[in-house]
Amino acid sequence: MVKREVILKKTNLIRYHLGRIISKSSVSMEQFLKDEDIKDIVCHNLFIVLQYIIDICNHIISDEGMKEPVFLSDIADILAKEKVIREELIVPLKNMIRLRNLLAHQYGDIDFKAIYNITKYNLKDIYVFLDDIIYYTKL
Repeated sequence: MVKREVILKKTNLIRYHLGRIISKSSVSMEQFLKDEDIKDIVCHNLFIVLQYIIDICNHIISDEGMKEPVFLSDIADILAKEKVIREELIVPLKNMIRLRNLLAHQYGDIDFKAIYNITKYNLKDIYVFLDDIIYYTKL
């Protein structure tokens, strides 16, 4: 059985860190690319959000006794198969995991234009993920 208090804490932390990201999303791309502090704030908070998403996924898989993932990206397929998340979230969740790995390990250069566009226009998948998790855990 999923520990709902753990999920609730992590979903609330995701919302908090999304707020930090959104607070910096009103700047222009030009300003974003020039301002190291804004880039640091956005990237750090985005990393934290994505890590909490992975933590939630792993928590549910473990507590529910689902098939263990071989790779982090497998969690999207497992959760969709188990009807925890909708199928439409498989690709976005895998992209979130890739982005988290990129931010964590700095594979290559971080594309700050892409980060800007994600934070400006593509946070909706995180909210859809939260909706599915809240529905599944009955929070």
